[in-house]
This record gives sequence, C-alpha cells and structure tokens, in this order.
Amino acid sequence: MLLVLYFAVLAPMLKVDDSKNKEIPNLLPGEVLGTNNRILLMEHIEKADIQSIEVHNDNGTYTMYRGDDDQFYLEGNEGAPYSMTALSSLVVSSGYTLSMTRVTEDCSDMSVYGLAESDNPAWYVLTKVDGNSHKVYIGDMIPTGAGYYVKYGDRNAVYVLEASLAATLLADVRDIITPILSYPISSTTYFQTKDFYIYRHGEPFVWITYLDDEEVKKQAKTGYGVYKMLYPTDYTPSSTNYDAVLQKFANFVGLRVVELGNTGDTMPDETLLKYGIDPENPAYLVHYNYSGVDNYIMFSEQQEDGTYYAYSMLFNLIATVSPDTVNFLNWDLIKFVDRPIFQKNINDVSKIEIISKDANETFILEGEGTTIQITPQSTGKTFDADMLQNFRQFYKVILSLEMEDYTENESTDDLYLTMIVTTDAGVVTEYKFYPYSTRRCFYTINGEGEFYCLRDWVEKVAADCNRAVKGEPIDSEGKY
Repeated sequence: MLLVLYFAVLAPMLKVDDSKNKEIPNLLPGEVLGTNNRILLMEHIEKADIQSIEVHNDNGTYTMYRGDDDQFYLEGNEGAPYSMTALSSLVVSSGYTLSMTRVTEDCSDMSVYGLAESDNPAWYVLTKVDGNSHKVYIGDMIPTGAGYYVKYGDRNAVYVLEASLAATLLADVRDIITPILSYPISSTTYFQTKDFYIYRHGEPFVWITYLDDEEVKKQAKTGYGVYKMLYPTDYTPSSTNYDAVLQKFANFVGLRVVELGNTGDTMPDETLLKYGIDPENPAYLVHYNYSGVDNYIMFSEQQEDGTYYAYSMLFNLIATVSPDTVNFLNWDLIKFVDRPIFQKNINDVSKIEIISKDANETFILEGEGTTIQITPQSTGKTFDADMLQNFRQFYKVILSLEMEDYTENESTDDLYLTMIVTTDAGVVTEYKFYPYSTRRCFYTINGEGEFYCLRDWVEKVAADCNRAVKGEPIDSEGKY
C-alpha cells in the first residue's frame, strides 16, 4: 500500500520545483508558509526563544533546558559535556520544521504512517521561553529513505520532514554528549599539571609533579627544575615524552559515550564491570590535578578491536577510547625518564660526597656564579681560580652520567661508588653504582633502580675526583 501511495501521490509531490509560479498551498491553522512555498508545521523558533526540548524516542528520553545562566543543560546530568554542534542541530531540527511536502490535510488512519497511538511513535515537545509549547510526532521513514512522516499535535495532517531527524530527534542522547574524559588543560600552561600518576592493576607505576612558582620560591635551590618524579624514585622526567603526554589532556576525548550517569553520582559497579573496568582494581588508573581540579580516569584492558573503555569520574561517563589517545598507558618506565642521571645546577648544590674504592672526598660548595667557592674537606683549602675551573670540568663529568637501558642485573653485592649530593635547600640524594660487566653498571637513586649506565663513565667520576683535588687537568669529554 505504501509503495502505491509513493508512486501515485508522494513521488510527484517530492519533485523539486524551482518555478516562481509554484502554487501557494492552502495553510491550515498553525501552519506557516516557508521558502519555495513549502509548509512549516509551526512557527520558526530560534535558539534564543527556546526554554526546553523534551525528546522521546526508541533510545530513551531526555530533556535539554535553558538554565538561569542562559546556558543549556541536560536535565538530570547538568554536568554532562554536550556537543555544541549537536545542540545546534537539535535546535534546528525541532524549531525549523520546514516540510518536504504535506501528504494529506486530514488523515483518517495514522497507522499507515506509523503515527497512530498504537505505533508508539517518537515525539518531542519544544517549549518556548514565553511558556508556549509545540508537540510533534515522528512516524515511519518514507519509502525512499529521504525523510520521515510526521504530525503536529492534534492536527490530522501528515507531513514529511527530512531524514536528518535520525541524527537529532531520533538519536541516542549519548550521541549528543561529547566523550570528554577529563578537565581540559590549556595548550599554553599544560606544564603546570600537578600530581600526574598512573596505577596499573592497583600498583603505582609512575608519579610526576610540577613545582609551581610558590614551591620554586620556597625551595629555589633544590635544582629539580619544573618537573619532579616522585615515584618510583628521583629520576629526571623526560621533558620531551612527558610533555607529549600532558598535551594530550588539552583535548582528552573518547570516540563515543556508551554510558552516562547522573551528575554528582558515581557509576554503579555492575555498569563498570560490564565494560571490564574493575572499580576496586582497574587495569589502569590515571590521575592529574590542573587548576585545582582532580581528574581520575579508570581504564579497562585493551579490547579486541584495539580500543579501551574509560570511565571519567569527573563527568560520570564511560566512553570508548582510541589506542592512539592513550598510548602512554603501556609505555615502559624508561620513556618517562630522561637520560641524564644527574641534572642539578652547580649553583644549587652545597655538598658533593664521592665514596669509592678509588676515591673518597667531600666537596663543600658556597656561593654561586663567579663568586662560587669549592673546598675539599681532605685539604680544607679553597680552590684557587685554576683549580676552580678544573673542578667545573669535573662537575661536567658528573652531569655526563647517563642512563642507557634496563639493567640485566640488580645485584647490590659489589658497590663501587657512592655519590651523595646535598642541595642548598637541604635535599639529599644518594646515587650508588654497582658494576656487573666490563661495560655496564647498575645504579640506584635513593635505593631504587632498574637501569644501567656505562661503567667507564662511573670509573671516570672516581678518577677525576682525585684529579680535581690534586689540581691535575680534567678532560670532561675524554675517556677514563
């Protein structure tokens, strides 16, 4: 019957007619004449005049409403980060009802179009700021797929609206929500992110923080720089790789929202578990603080299609996430660590102790810049200008100690050299070096370690320590 209706009645009516002499249709009460003599089901209502849009369709029910601050919110999920583009499309679909055609002025059997009460058609109510409201029902798709049959309120006329309704008034509310997972950080101040850490299966993996201006003033002589690694130990964070991670949070969004919880609530455990997210022991947990806002994101294991499920505690939503967005979740620790083992500025150091089988000395550092004074405790004599310059070469040797890769041997049975550095702020860091092959040397920082450096360079530190005390020339770039 629908095919007969289409070829006999609807098809001719849907043909585009650009003629200026197109016949003006008779308008029913409430209808408005639109462009090209097409009929609007009701007055054109723009966003500024809309108080709320209540939507009922096969995917559920939701309402977008205007708040006291003149912004739109999702009722019951006021904190939900909806898409402005999606909202604009919803406003156009609901407020600008320019029909493709009016099929009939007085329909005796709405079930033909899927608009009978027994068909349970989708519908929406648009309420204006002046309190007036409009209700529109959406029935079956027309045979060509180019639109949907609709009716306005109690009016018996049937119209066809464009198929774009499928992406707005017939869509799932989750398609309107932006799958944002955390509080966005600025692309210019991203480095001010504090307490960034990752847990894997309930165990801490890495923790890096930022020393803000106030902290720098309090401990300006720590020599840590902007970033400080708090776990697993005082490794120097890789500025390149860590910066790349932080910049991801300027727009940290998933692919699609799959679950949306009420604002202020937490997602039920059974819902999280449905997506492989164990609330007590998630596969991954990421946290960071930016502008005083704490962000917690839980992740599932990687799915068969490569994606992850992520739960944003801040926005109480679960979304699918591209592996490219969270590639850092599976990084080895070495990618978060800078290669130089020691990076403190000489002006920020008050004491360096070298304890080795081949050297044993403590250097006291006072002042800074051109007025800096270096005194070895073994002699008690402050270095003159030439010996001071020689000591600076020794300091470059220490700065040249570099991490190479993961160690194959974490034995601490054969300690060769201990270096203890005290900053002007009183922060003490202990470095220990344990050779385990002719070329490699396992090292720890404050008792923690998993990398190795070159043995020759550690032996050079001991040898050049003695040279510095004796005033013998030191080549900071030369071999042992």
